[in-house]
Amino acid sequence: MSRRSAVQRTAGRLGAVLVACTLAACSEGYYTQQGVLTLSHGMSREQVLAAMNKLGHEQPSDHHWHYQLLSGCVLEVHARRLWGSREPQQVAIREAEVHKDRASDTGDFSVSLVPRTASAMATVVLDRMDEVDASQMVWLLNNLPRFCAVDPEVRP
Repeated sequence: MSRRSAVQRTAGRLGAVLVACTLAACSEGYYTQQGVLTLSHGMSREQVLAAMNKLGHEQPSDHHWHYQLLSGCVLEVHARRLWGSREPQQVAIREAEVHKDRASDTGDFSVSLVPRTASAMATVVLDRMDEVDASQMVWLLNNLPRFCAVDPEVRP
């Protein structure tokens, strides 16, 4: 075996390792499209709630989140866990603002609904998520009030 072919093989192996490392590094820090929801203004009420529930089931939170839109444009938020669940909370979504907050210690995001009349009474809708999921939840919550006019028991 000649010295030149051994050098070429070594250079080829190093090049392959560099390419593999570069490809692996490129994916770090970028959100994969696997978990991203496809959101559109043409979504039905059921599709919006299904997307919210999908986000609520996929989070690393201590809770398993579930959402229902009740008559009167009231969102019911369930936060369940194995070792004790929180009482379901109800929020009149047309009378609340959506807030997205970031924890200073972990960098995780939470989304809550805060009634305009009592800002101390915030209802956490989802917590311990990344910015993409938080932004999607904010979009979904801001989109919910448009279904209030469709609710046969509610007059806008």
